[in-house]
Amino acid sequence: MEVRCRIVHSLRIALSPEVAPYILDQEVNEPDPNILSLNSELVNFDETIARYLRERETAFIRTGLGFLINHYLVDNAWMASPMNGKGSGRMQLNILVLQQNLKNVEEGVNLARAANYFSLFDQGADAIVQKAKEDKEKQAAGDINAPDHFTFSELKTLIELCHSEQMANPERGIASAARRQMDDKLSALSEHAHQP
Repeated sequence: MEVRCRIVHSLRIALSPEVAPYILDQEVNEPDPNILSLNSELVNFDETIARYLRERETAFIRTGLGFLINHYLVDNAWMASPMNGKGSGRMQLNILVLQQNLKNVEEGVNLARAANYFSLFDQGADAIVQKAKEDKEKQAAGDINAPDHFTFSELKTLIELCHSEQMANPERGIASAARRQMDDKLSALSEHAHQP
């Protein structure tokens, strides 16, 4: 529980625009200090449990850490609003750094789902609607790939994130135009996405 709570706490801080803004003017080449701190704590924690617990108990504690991170980052992406392309780059760098570190802790860990989610942001709202359409067709054919599949709610959040920079603009005309564009994309998403 302790390691999982620490992961959730760190990711919550990493998603907070007050701590780590996602509207950036330039590329970020260094991961967030909070992510580096989490990586360090994960390694220390893993060394401790490997020293004092048997292999079976150690494996039990390690299993599912990647799943938790993937799930948390995608489900709570709305917290990173507003976001622009460089902010998405910051998020993807953090995900990459977390994955590299987690490989030393959990065997076979893969944060592809979270990475794919934010790379879809970079492609824009039209690509998100197209992805929903393709996923619906794949699902009808029974050919769905988990790391690449996102729910209607997750895609809706992503479209909202795509328009979040303009929506946060203090000039009402820009924010109003962004609202109309977002509503159009959400309407298209509703037509094409599989909704449970």
